[in-house]
Amino acid sequence: MRVLLLALAALLAACGDDASSGPDAAPPDAPSGPLLDQLRGLPGVVSVTEENTDNPGYRRFDLRLEQPVDHADPDGATFTQQMTLLHRDESAPFVLLSTGYWNYYGDSLGELATLLHANQLVVEHRYFGESRPADADWTQLTIENAAADHHVITDLLQRIYQGAWLATGASKGGMTSIYHRRFWPDDVDGTVPYVAPISFGAPDYRYDGFLDAIGVAACRQALQDFQVELLTNRRAMVTSRAQEEALVEGYQYTRIAIGPAAEGAMAGVYWAFWQYYGVEWCGSVPAPTASDDEAWQFLSIISPVSDSADDRIGLFDAYYFQAEYELGYPGTMDTWLDGLLQYGGDDYLGYYPPGVTIPAFRPGAMEDVDAWVQAEGSRLLFVYGEYDPWTGGAFTLGDATDSVSLTVPQATHGANLRSLATGDRDVAMARLEAWTGVTPDLTAFSARRAPLRIQIPAAMIHAMKLRRR
Repeated sequence: MRVLLLALAALLAACGDDASSGPDAAPPDAPSGPLLDQLRGLPGVVSVTEENTDNPGYRRFDLRLEQPVDHADPDGATFTQQMTLLHRDESAPFVLLSTGYWNYYGDSLGELATLLHANQLVVEHRYFGESRPADADWTQLTIENAAADHHVITDLLQRIYQGAWLATGASKGGMTSIYHRRFWPDDVDGTVPYVAPISFGAPDYRYDGFLDAIGVAACRQALQDFQVELLTNRRAMVTSRAQEEALVEGYQYTRIAIGPAAEGAMAGVYWAFWQYYGVEWCGSVPAPTASDDEAWQFLSIISPVSDSADDRIGLFDAYYFQAEYELGYPGTMDTWLDGLLQYGGDDYLGYYPPGVTIPAFRPGAMEDVDAWVQAEGSRLLFVYGEYDPWTGGAFTLGDATDSVSLTVPQATHGANLRSLATGDRDVAMARLEAWTGVTPDLTAFSARRAPLRIQIPAAMIHAMKLRRR
């Protein structure tokens, strides 16, 4: 572990004759001076600016780092990767938080940083948000290149931050943190992926049986009846109201036409309900006899048509490409919708980045990650939600050492460590303390909450499932 190696290095330095060495000596290449100067002095850093923060005891910095588009060709094209650093103390634990998407965290502390009173670096994923290369070569949007991005970041910031390091992220961010460890297993002292699935196909039908038995039977049936009612008798109403909404809100539907956008929203209700809302909302599912107002309001909350508007799609361009290229995605049969759908996969091609060729799926990428986790994985702490559809693709630990997979009862895609049953939470906290040397502080949470996790549009999940290979 990195903590042990640092301690050993300090001990060896203390035994030397060099007066400048010793347990308090800075490691090689460690910058000196005020923190802002140290950050600006790191190789490849394009800019650092300090910004206001609402987190007492922290300083906030916006960092921009130049990264190779292809790490196998460091002299080739580059892009600038955006990051947010919440600094507490150089000796405190350090949480490397992967979003998997754009930087939607900003000034918010995640669960691990709050529990451990840790420093936190939020890393925007390559090809998302502000971190997209000009004239991007989309074939370089690979999990290996993203892992190398995180390795470069780790190597640089560990020159300043000498405490224990944890990698984490939720959903696609959690997946990203695992890929980082697969290619650079010694970069951090532990990895905590939240609700992170692994899919072996495009689509992967392992999810189908899980979705058929998710939650409670009466709620499943109510959702299915609602979808059938919408697609059979309320299609015109939904489409008309979506058009009216677009006029008022300025939504554009040039990438996905309004017809398939509306159908995708209706067909995506079942998945979206279990992913984001769950059993607490079962009593809110409209009956087939509900009014149009009630049906539209529920649809707009659970699976809004506007998720397929141009601006919303643009946020997820890179995700859709990655899902087809290496990540895979869930497949479910949804037999209760048979005969009710008017649109097919070609009607949803607008989800792809404009002008980019749809790639052939590379199954070896996830097979390799799965093999590494089961044979060589170590210090992994997975947390899942019992009623989250993505749990149908949960990782298998196999022979991974010092690792555990825990499930929050009845939880959705928002599952977290604090919501675990008492015994499981104790297990998780013990792992964090062993890996960092810091006792987690469960009393540290205030009314100010971390941001909601990214909600992949349900219509997008539906569209991907239509592309059956």
